[in-house]
Amino acid sequence: MTVNIYDNANEMANVLTETDQYIAWQNAFGAVQDDQEAKDLFAQFQKIQATVQQLMQAQQTPKPEQEKEWDAVAKDVQSNELIKNLMTAEQNLNGLLGELNEIVTKPISQAYADAQ
Repeated sequence: MTVNIYDNANEMANVLTETDQYIAWQNAFGAVQDDQEAKDLFAQFQKIQATVQQLMQAQQTPKPEQEKEWDAVAKDVQSNELIKNLMTAEQNLNGLLGELNEIVTKPISQAYADAQ
């Protein structure tokens, strides 16, 4: 029997959109998108995250003025309820995805465990 694993993965993606975690994330994301101030702040936060990641990959340290700017944005993000709700929902969704990843990769983990 031939199995098309991509069909199963696409079905999983469709089912994911019906979970409480996805729906909560979608609602929180929509709330941020509907509020221009939160949307702009979140975009700025994402841009900073990308810059930090690039610096880390290049093994560089940020300039003091960058750190100061980032701290200010982080403070604003922490005080924005819409973004805080989005981050909580994203953490919950990532938890679910982590659990699913463990299930999907269980045969591999088990093979390594059996080899010990």
